[in-house]
Amino acid sequence: MKININANHIRIYKLLNFIPDKNIDFICNFLRMNKQNVILYIKQIYQFIGNKKQNILLQNMVNEIINNESLFKILKQQQTFAKEDRIFYIILVLLRHYDLNINLNLNTLSSIFNISRRTLSADLISVKKSLEFYNLNICSIPSKGVSILGDINNIKNCFLSYFFKFLVEFEELPLLMAEDYFNFFQQKISEKTTHEIDYFLYAFDLDIFANNKKLLCSIYRVYLDENCSEDISTLSLEEFKKYFSDIFSLKHIEKAYTFFKTSTLGKFPLKNINVFILTLKFCAGILKETNVSLDKESQRLIKLFSKFISINCFQKSYFEKFSNRIHIASKESSFLSMHDLSFLSLNLNIKAKNECYHLFLELRKTYFNIQFSNIIFLYLLNLNKNTFSEVTNTIVVFRDLPRFLHPVIKNLFLLKENIHISHFIKYYELDTYLLHEEVSLVITFENLNLNSNYPFIKYYPLPI
Repeated sequence: MKININANHIRIYKLLNFIPDKNIDFICNFLRMNKQNVILYIKQIYQFIGNKKQNILLQNMVNEIINNESLFKILKQQQTFAKEDRIFYIILVLLRHYDLNINLNLNTLSSIFNISRRTLSADLISVKKSLEFYNLNICSIPSKGVSILGDINNIKNCFLSYFFKFLVEFEELPLLMAEDYFNFFQQKISEKTTHEIDYFLYAFDLDIFANNKKLLCSIYRVYLDENCSEDISTLSLEEFKKYFSDIFSLKHIEKAYTFFKTSTLGKFPLKNINVFILTLKFCAGILKETNVSLDKESQRLIKLFSKFISINCFQKSYFEKFSNRIHIASKESSFLSMHDLSFLSLNLNIKAKNECYHLFLELRKTYFNIQFSNIIFLYLLNLNKNTFSEVTNTIVVFRDLPRFLHPVIKNLFLLKENIHISHFIKYYELDTYLLHEEVSLVITFENLNLNSNYPFIKYYPLPI
């Protein structure tokens, strides 16, 4: 019997080794699946291992899957579109074509998905239902195809939500879908722009939540208008302060103004400035509902943190921001549900994983859309309690390691390892840095998979 590999197989494969002694339970809770289904998925994954054994115990099966380095590539090559993926892709393509006067050809779609027109018609009913939330509709014209209908602001709002979901789930989606839409992303968002987004988040302490970079990449891909004559860069300093005083402190607002004056990020159109400001507030954890106090929620969060986590609450102001974030993100009227596996890139120790998992289970009861990655960020941010003088010598290479962790790592490495860290370098800047500077040690706390080019990089777990 043929096994159709879908995104859930990929997710389960990637999650199997996260908490080895609780892997099945963790996957069931994380993906909201029952145990029987998870075990079935594991057994189906195992069928793609060469020289597989008969009558093998489940744990031995899991161990073989984890230790098979070529299996992930095989699964990705075999991956097909499940119904959920088809609906997601159809919506993305309709949104991409909204201003091009292009209809989506149903025969082409059924061929891509390898499904019948009858099955595709059922998918379109689900697409229509999903779009109704954004006050959008689809129009199907015989011999021409399908297009999206609705107010342009509603279309862009929908586009932002679905494109953000795409970037978060990118690595687990079918190859055709991922490659097609990633090429679309790169048509407007250059490597320079993504690096400027990196710098912006880092320089203004806006990387305190997981996936803020992907959210900013999404809003620039959807709203950036190269032909717009009025954008952020055209504002005077006083005008800039009126818009952004809630986001940037008095100490940093002139620095932010200069950044937008000289960066491609300053090309964001003023006609959509309110959407941009709301997005930045969400990134900073200061977006709130009007006349809604979350003081009790913040205090409850601190109590739960103290109950499940073995470190003290040193960043109490962050709990208010965290409460704001998870409250907004878990409103049924706000954000799409998504499977965020970005936490897998952090090299965490088993104690941190278990404690964050228990806190996640408790908070999930109240906040249905809470992201496990942000639980880990909350945990790691509270490690920052000491301040030492600046040290030199070793460098840390990173991809998405948030800025709030940098002083934590510097302090604890000096204290516990007697290792002096001078700089934190983005992985794509490492070559240039090594050409001009001498370093004795390069370390990382993420699963960067750079061993082939940089065998000298030493990997460390978090927390230290």
